[in-house]
Amino acid sequence: MNMGSTVDSQYLRSAGRSMMVPFRLKLECNGQPSELVCTRVLRVLPGKRLVCFGEWNGKQVVVKFFLDRRSAKRHCVREERGLSAFRAAGIKTPALMFRGVLPPDNTPVLGFQRIIPVQNVTAAWEQAKTTDQRGELLSRAVAAIADQHEAGLKQDDLHLGNFLISGDDIYTIDGNAVDTRQMGKPLPEAKSLRNMGLFFAQLYPRFDWLIPKVFQVYAERRAWPVGHGLVASLMKEVHSQRNCRKKDYLKKIYRESSAFACRKAWERFMVCDRDFYKEKMACFLDDPDPVIDASRLLKDGNTSTVALVEVGGQRLVVKRYNIKNAWHAIKRCFRPSRAWVSWRNAHRLALLGIPTPKPIVLLEKRWGPFRSKAYFIMEYVDGIDAYRLLHSDRAREINREGLVKRFGKLLQLFADASISHGDFKATNFIVANEGLSIIDVDGMCEHRLRWRFRRAFRRDCKRLMKNWTDLPEVARMFRDQLTSIKL
Repeated sequence: MNMGSTVDSQYLRSAGRSMMVPFRLKLECNGQPSELVCTRVLRVLPGKRLVCFGEWNGKQVVVKFFLDRRSAKRHCVREERGLSAFRAAGIKTPALMFRGVLPPDNTPVLGFQRIIPVQNVTAAWEQAKTTDQRGELLSRAVAAIADQHEAGLKQDDLHLGNFLISGDDIYTIDGNAVDTRQMGKPLPEAKSLRNMGLFFAQLYPRFDWLIPKVFQVYAERRAWPVGHGLVASLMKEVHSQRNCRKKDYLKKIYRESSAFACRKAWERFMVCDRDFYKEKMACFLDDPDPVIDASRLLKDGNTSTVALVEVGGQRLVVKRYNIKNAWHAIKRCFRPSRAWVSWRNAHRLALLGIPTPKPIVLLEKRWGPFRSKAYFIMEYVDGIDAYRLLHSDRAREINREGLVKRFGKLLQLFADASISHGDFKATNFIVANEGLSIIDVDGMCEHRLRWRFRRAFRRDCKRLMKNWTDLPEVARMFRDQLTSIKL
């Protein structure tokens, strides 16, 4: 094995997200010198936290480095205390293999047993194909949460990723956010439901129907009688926590984070999905217009231009919002650009599990606080719009009834979330092998008042029906689906 170069705590703080593995570190464990080889970076919060796979004394370990000079010791103590509380309550968690420090500034380090084989519950959930598989995963995680609550413990940052599965065992990780103040005394009902609401709020709303069934596992574990009132209280917490999570997330999408690279300057504002922010993407974003103009144009209008471009070997769709004239520039310069709104709405749909092409980049040309031309870049979906498909010669060959049912399911997701789209042209629905997705989301609106949503949604549906005036059989299928949507 290539052991890599020896680094220190200063390197870990300054390297940001660009660490080259493997690398070695000299540790002091219980006053004795030791060596650690980090083989893979799992998670990094620059200058604050680093989690790696590694080798220590011939053993496979997971290592947490606490890098923040001001709070490192406090967070390390909290991590140890939380995991010790789990072990004391009989809750499975990876064993602590060592505690140490990195000289010369005594940066705290914790090394844990690496469970092999193992699967994170988040990954298992994403790979699950059936309802039974998803129900089994949730039931196992919920049983572990019930054991926590019965022991008076509560994870304040509770989500699927806090659990690992290895065979018949489920392990709880992340002791940093464990509330131990009521340890030894069962958690009260209100706090328990609030914490469970946080857990279930991570799921897409389309899986909410699973919650009452899975909650039975939790209630049985805690010897609670389950009535309609208890489930109703839980669902109220789920919706409340989901709204809080959505508000927090929609603030994060406009700033630097582990998920996004953000660059602010006097003349522009840019935020990009970090997985896509490579050298070629940065070069393209420095001057995108020549590439757009030389690419295949999907739309060339006065207010917007849509092009299919290739950046770093990946096909992307760029929507450029143009400035028509001086008066248009004055009207737009004080308001969030349509690209800004599209970026937010695409992420809002992603949170709700409503299929839309993955948002990649938001770019605004600016002069200080004044906004000008803007760009919204998304992944390219290799498919055909519903209008062309259903008006083509292929229409008789496809399962039209099945396609219309997919429309019904998609529109029900909009209805459940009280979201109107604003332009249900059939060309805004893309049919691909992966399913049905929606585009052109800059006119989308989430309604607080249900009656306003119903009014706007009916307008959307009326616009959708206009696409099929020359296809009476298709129009009948759509009418049947629309009447079955629960508003």
